[in-house]
Amino acid sequence: MEGMNGNHIMAEDNIINRRGGESLFQNCSNLKKRLAEVPGFEPHLAEMQELDKASDENDPVASVWKCLRQGYPLMTIYNATHPSEPLSIDENKLQERNRPKAATFKFLQACLQVLKFPQQECFLITDLYGDSTTGFVKVIKMVNRVIDILELQGQLYNKVSPSTSLPSEGGKTKLTRREHILKEMLETERDYVHHLQNLQALKKELEETGALTGDVSHQIFLNLNNLLDFTQRFLIRMEQHNALPEETQNWGDLYLSHHNGFLQYEPFIANQPRCDQICQREWDKIHSAPRSPDLQQMVAQLSTLNGFFVKPFQRLTKYPLMLMELRKQTENPGLVSDIGEAINMIQLILDNANRAIDKEHLVSAVEDLSQRVEDWKALKLDQFGDLLRYGTFTILKGDSGKDAEREYHIYLFEQILLCCKDIYPAKQKSKLMGKEKVVPNPKVKPKLQLKGRIYMTNVTEILSLSKPGLLLSFVAWNSNHGSNKLD
Repeated sequence: MEGMNGNHIMAEDNIINRRGGESLFQNCSNLKKRLAEVPGFEPHLAEMQELDKASDENDPVASVWKCLRQGYPLMTIYNATHPSEPLSIDENKLQERNRPKAATFKFLQACLQVLKFPQQECFLITDLYGDSTTGFVKVIKMVNRVIDILELQGQLYNKVSPSTSLPSEGGKTKLTRREHILKEMLETERDYVHHLQNLQALKKELEETGALTGDVSHQIFLNLNNLLDFTQRFLIRMEQHNALPEETQNWGDLYLSHHNGFLQYEPFIANQPRCDQICQREWDKIHSAPRSPDLQQMVAQLSTLNGFFVKPFQRLTKYPLMLMELRKQTENPGLVSDIGEAINMIQLILDNANRAIDKEHLVSAVEDLSQRVEDWKALKLDQFGDLLRYGTFTILKGDSGKDAEREYHIYLFEQILLCCKDIYPAKQKSKLMGKEKVVPNPKVKPKLQLKGRIYMTNVTEILSLSKPGLLLSFVAWNSNHGSNKLD
């Protein structure tokens, strides 16, 4: 959709604007309630409750995960559908350690062959017995689908009436400023995790359709899987922490205890320049590959896809702001100190990521320079040291003021300063004016001509003059040395 000025207007139901829905923590909390309605599941529930008491933690994700890993609960859920051949395990033929996976395999086999679940909607054995939250999300979805079948068959125990189990809207008290901050922190975290899940779904689709090779996919998405796994785990801990009494909450310590997980942000954010470059190069393949409407929305425009890739950077910048607001509502000096340390920790990670981005830009600039300079005039690029700065500047040679201003691409290395100029070899005559004019190819960068070189050891003086809207730099060097030259 386009506005009156031709700019694209993002629809409210576009995938990038869509709210995240329920988190893994909420899904597992709801699943525990649904499992209580499954006939024959009572022994498994009792065991879950005993384990929950022993751990003394309100963690429905860990509780459900441990339960389903036993395998037998999955068979109980399936057998509640009253199949013609109920699932069972011959314990005399299997060692105890192999029984859970054998039971899980029978559950998966029955869902595929009897319930006719599509292969792509079934989890893998490794999704349940591995350590990836992304894999466990698939398990939860599939178990819920079997319980949906039980509900349609009328096999579930009677549900508790919502009116008796949930407080009425009218009974809600107005949120305090602190509660409002935490509510926003959790809701926006759920949305953020949902965006990363969409990005991972796109990654999987591009790989499965063969649109991208494994190497190219890695160059674009890098450590997305690890980042998503951390954010899902961190969200679980946030929701678990929020369920504690206010007097026992320590949000600063929660962030600090996840320092190693937050380090996943640095490589992903630093990869952004290279990611943008490769997405642009592979855009035709990326744009045409997705099959689902949601993923097609993600690649409708390059800018939309880029919007998903910058989500981690945006989220990382948001954490300190939310923690600062939370600190204002905190009186305990120890809690205030912990929040301050958490802010500093995230700011340091953000600073490191920004420095990594700058370094990546410089590395890309050196690669670009090495390919575009037409004649290096016996100079060796690998002897210049690190690239410190680069850009396009207006140059005026000499102090007489007679020379015309020239626009050069300037590259400042540790050992040398280079001045380069674009070369446009292809010229066409204008039919109307009869004059030559340059017709550059917008998809191909022009070659560069080396117009000047100044070794830093021969620079004698550098002066800077700053005025509103203008910054001038004067560079003087020993012109008697033959190795220095500026045409």
